[in-house]
Formats: sequence, C-alpha cells, structure tokens
Amino acid sequence: MDKLLSAIGSVLYGMRFTMLFFYVGLVTIIIGILGKFVLETHKLMTTLLFGELAKIDLIIKVLELVDMTMVAQLVWVVALAGVSLFVTTGHFDKQDMKKPDWLDHVNTYNLKLKLAFAIISISGVHALKTYLSGDLSLENIRIVAIVAVIHFTFVLSAIGISVAERLTRDKA
Repeated sequence: MDKLLSAIGSVLYGMRFTMLFFYVGLVTIIIGILGKFVLETHKLMTTLLFGELAKIDLIIKVLELVDMTMVAQLVWVVALAGVSLFVTTGHFDKQDMKKPDWLDHVNTYNLKLKLAFAIISISGVHALKTYLSGDLSLENIRIVAIVAVIHFTFVLSAIGISVAERLTRDKA
C-alpha cells in the first residue's frame, strides 16, 4: 500500500508542470489586455488632442484604463506566484534574473489576500465608474446600489480570509 501511495504521490508531483499551460494561458490574456489597453489609450489620446470630451467622460475613460491595468496586474501576480509556488523556482537561480522581493514571502494565504485586495480595488474602481457614468434615474440608482453591495461583499470576504488566517495561525 505504501508503494502505491508513493507512486500516486510521485505522479501527482510530476504533473505539476501541467499547470504551466494554465499560466501560459494567463500570460496570453495579459497580452490581450495590453492590446486592448493600447487601442483604448490611442482612442482617448486622439479624442483629447483632436476632439471634444466632457470632463466626466474623461474621468470614466481614465478609470477604465486604470481598471484594465489592475486586472492585468492581478493576472500577472496569479501567474508569477502560481508558477513560483506550484511549479518551480529554479528559473530565479540565474544571476541575471532578480526575483521580486514580495515573491519570497508569498504563500497560498498571502496570494489569496493579495487577490482579495486586488479584487476589492478593481471593484472599487468599477463602482466609482458606475456611479460617475449614471444619471439620477431610479434604474441607475438600483444599479449603483447593486454594485455597492457586491463591492461590500468583496470587502467582507477579504476580512473573512484575514480573520480565518489569524485564527488558524494563533492555534498553530
């Protein structure tokens, strides 16, 4: 039975490299976000230089660019930390490649917390954009309220993750 469990463990450990396909997919998504970011930046700059844009519309467009940037950062953190945690760290052993400092302290809890706070930030930007882009109609007020409730739920989730980690760390 021990040999069987050892063999299964070895197979599962060896399969960690299959996760690379997921991380390559995430990098592909980042490249797609970059393309969309460049196109939207070009459109905004063209409108700013040669067209007219209301101040509120400018703020909303900039918030959309900030939103894209934060989503790309979130995906990058997940990909880099995931490869480092679950696949390999050998690629940082080279002299010419410096490992980011925060990666030394990342574990699954820290990664969850980073993701939670990134999602809260993205949700906050989205909530602000929703609030600024609407009028005072009853339908828009409902939409803003729903977005605010969703944002608050993300905040509560992050607090829950923090409390749960603290409770388990104190017992250990």
